[in-house]
Amino acid sequence: MSLGNNVWTFLSIALYLTSFYFFFKCVKRGVAGTFIAVIVVVISVVFSLLSGGYLVSDWFTGVGFDDSVFYHLRFGVKGADFSDFYFLMLTFASLQLTFLVFIVKYIRKYISSQRQKIKWIPLFEGAVMVFCAFFCAPASSNLFVYIFFAQDAEGFSTYFIKPQIQTSVEHPKNIIYFYLESLEKNYMNEELFPGLLPELHKIESESVSFSNVGQTVGANWTIAGMVSSQCGLPLLSLFTNNNFHMDNFMPNAICLGDILKSKGYHLEFMGGAEKDFSGKGLFYSSHGFSNIQGKKEFLKEHVGYNYINKWGLYDDTLYDMIIQRVRALRKAKKPWGLFSINIGTHQPEGFLARQCKDFKYRDGSDNLLNAVHCTDRLLGQLYKKLKDEGVLNDTVIVFASDHLAPVMVKTYDTLNKVERHNLLMITGAGVTPGQNNRTGTTLDISPTLLNYLQFGSHPIALGRDLNGNLPTLAERLTSQNRRDKKLFAWRTVIDMSFWGYPEFKGNITLDSQSRQIYIGDDKIKYPSLIRYTPTGKIEEIYYGNEHPEASEDNLYLPAYYLANGISNNQLFLWVDTCRTLSTLNRDLRKFDQQYCFYNGSLSSKHSTSGLVSTGGGNLIIQNEVGTDFSVEQAKNYRQKLQNLNLIRWDTLHLLSESTSIFPSNELLASGSDSAIKKSAISGTEVAESGLTLARIVYESQSNTGVTTYVENLGPLSVCDKTAAPLQIKSLIKNSPLDNAYKPLFYIVIGTVDVKCQEGILNPPVDLHLQNLSRLTVGTPYIAITDPDFNIKYENAGQADQMIGLKVTVNDK
Repeated sequence: MSLGNNVWTFLSIALYLTSFYFFFKCVKRGVAGTFIAVIVVVISVVFSLLSGGYLVSDWFTGVGFDDSVFYHLRFGVKGADFSDFYFLMLTFASLQLTFLVFIVKYIRKYISSQRQKIKWIPLFEGAVMVFCAFFCAPASSNLFVYIFFAQDAEGFSTYFIKPQIQTSVEHPKNIIYFYLESLEKNYMNEELFPGLLPELHKIESESVSFSNVGQTVGANWTIAGMVSSQCGLPLLSLFTNNNFHMDNFMPNAICLGDILKSKGYHLEFMGGAEKDFSGKGLFYSSHGFSNIQGKKEFLKEHVGYNYINKWGLYDDTLYDMIIQRVRALRKAKKPWGLFSINIGTHQPEGFLARQCKDFKYRDGSDNLLNAVHCTDRLLGQLYKKLKDEGVLNDTVIVFASDHLAPVMVKTYDTLNKVERHNLLMITGAGVTPGQNNRTGTTLDISPTLLNYLQFGSHPIALGRDLNGNLPTLAERLTSQNRRDKKLFAWRTVIDMSFWGYPEFKGNITLDSQSRQIYIGDDKIKYPSLIRYTPTGKIEEIYYGNEHPEASEDNLYLPAYYLANGISNNQLFLWVDTCRTLSTLNRDLRKFDQQYCFYNGSLSSKHSTSGLVSTGGGNLIIQNEVGTDFSVEQAKNYRQKLQNLNLIRWDTLHLLSESTSIFPSNELLASGSDSAIKKSAISGTEVAESGLTLARIVYESQSNTGVTTYVENLGPLSVCDKTAAPLQIKSLIKNSPLDNAYKPLFYIVIGTVDVKCQEGILNPPVDLHLQNLSRLTVGTPYIAITDPDFNIKYENAGQADQMIGLKVTVNDK
């Protein structure tokens, strides 16, 4: 806990206890007095529990209440050891006892009071003190921000990619994954901890070492780190999902274990602590693992029976069991994976194995560093055995921290002296040693690992391959604060999508103010496409984008799922802009950017649709496919969805004299009849009609690297036969560049407007654009030239289409 939070917390407690002085002065019997007394007691109990809970939570998290706290409240802490935290329990109990004494005295005063009139001034003074106490308490603002942080699905469907691994491998590699409890990358920093991890340094020389793997919100405790690294999702658990059940763990998520099991892998997990703690066992059993062992299972087999610590098995025992299990698994005919986590480096003091009784770090004064040093030694011994026995010939081995070290460890201030990263080293069969400095997070580990297992470079949920071409979330949102805020905003979406959906039962409500679909006590944000069974069971939700023209791929648009991934008779509810839904019902187009709904199937002739009324309204969901349907109608709808709602993408690779690799640029030109309305250059909108001249410029600085900018140079009068001959170079000359900037490429983009009824009458005289003369009203158009005005790309679409171009420079 920070000193500032300590000061404000105890100040707020002092203010609240002071309020009892005033409440004692205004005690009164009777109805009004009894009501006041009840309120004082209830609020006092709430404040006491809130302050005590915050003190305990902040010691663990450093930020007070966060998802780890609420997750464990929701799931439980079975299997945890609390012997190291007696002082926290004592602090919590002492605070509750202090408030109990004041509350009891207040109640006794109330019972013995004979006063008939309320003293309003002391009551007001006491109420002011209580208000100040709540206002000053960090617990209040922390809890308020957590609960009421704005939830928004915007952007989730753009970045989330459902794993689809079609690749098959003739001789799949095995995998051994070592989760190392809180053993982050900074422990390997020789300036901070000289000589602490000599064995891991040796292993690093034979590995691909990832130096820039950060941590997101919802990945800062063990099970959350496992979910993040295997499922590409943060473990964000808001109390929004009434369908949350703990008989399975994130059943709608596709994780690394699910993928490997589908490829024929036999998967096992071994951990020194109880497998039930925080749901580890349930997570693994829900996602492809068939053999899961923890403290209880090992003790049943008399493993470590007389040699365990407060949490479970020491690391030397666990690693002995791992090598034995590896030897057994190697005899199997199918590929296998063995995942494990140690507890030797567990905060706050660690657990030193007896093999390291006389093996200490430096002067041996820091118990945790002694334990870390010991685990390093044990890992070195285990790695040597694996290597000597030929395991690395057909097996990929991963060494990774489950999360960064928490605030409670004594080494925290030392770790914070430099930028902190998670440990991630991959070695073994087919792995070429080296350094990977790509900016990522633990979300990116599973897609990266899949590539080393020869299944190709595939995204998994929010995770991206650190050796692949797709940008990671950390590269898109470079600020940690922005990244965490975005994930916070997606909490409800993640909670609802991966823990379980509600069911359609009876009427639902479409709320136009909050843009929510209310299903009983549950709510789903729109724009979204919901597919469900005739019984009302929701199977999947595709969250739309309020600005579909900003999407970088059709894969992120609900129209893509309708056109490509849903059967003709699949029931769905689609709530989106009326312009978008006019593809399925042309009468909705008149409502343009207001919200409409469409319910039914692509083939059904009795689907319902309409405008979401201003005050909201009820909707009876269709629950049967019916017999009156048309395959031809479904076919026509799919074609219209492709033409009107989806973007026809193309790619262009340019070379520049600069040696820099530039960020990619997405250009969009919208036809007049396309459901997606706005043309844009890298997210910057251009005029809704007419052709525009623009350029991408860049500056290169030693401290910030390469930065690109969009400059709109104005409309082109290509349809005005009375205008002076159009000269592109003259227009550019009239918009000189700042000395710090250089042009990267020039763009002609937009939609031919109604002024061009007679065609293109004033084409550029100094730029020969072949397709320009063939354009008609409403058609989208994109042309690209290099800085020397050599035409590199030219394309036009139909009026009912949107065309897109992804431009990369020096990056093929």
